[in-house]
Amino acid sequence: MLLETGMKEEGLFRIAAGASKLKKLKAALDCSTSQLEEFYSDPHAVAGALKSYLRELPDPLMTSQLYDEWIQASSVSDPDKRLQALWLVCDKLPKNNRNNLSLMFPACL
Repeated sequence: MLLETGMKEEGLFRIAAGASKLKKLKAALDCSTSQLEEFYSDPHAVAGALKSYLRELPDPLMTSQLYDEWIQASSVSDPDKRLQALWLVCDKLPKNNRNNLSLMFPACL
């Protein structure tokens, strides 16, 4: 939904959705309901739910254990070598983290 309609929305991840709408969306997602059509018209609610999900993860998506390696890989000056270093760190992510990452960035993993 965010890729289809949200990318043209100004301040997508910056402008907060209404609290009641966000709460309702999160409840619908928690219940695995298929009745999400009403939220398709509010990309800010969807972006807010995604931000909330990421904040509530028990460990950061990129993991605290790999923090130093992410920093080291991102500081490689040559773009090709930097990308290769980032891929190597990405390969060290736990399976669940890689799965989440691949859902958010399908073209990357």
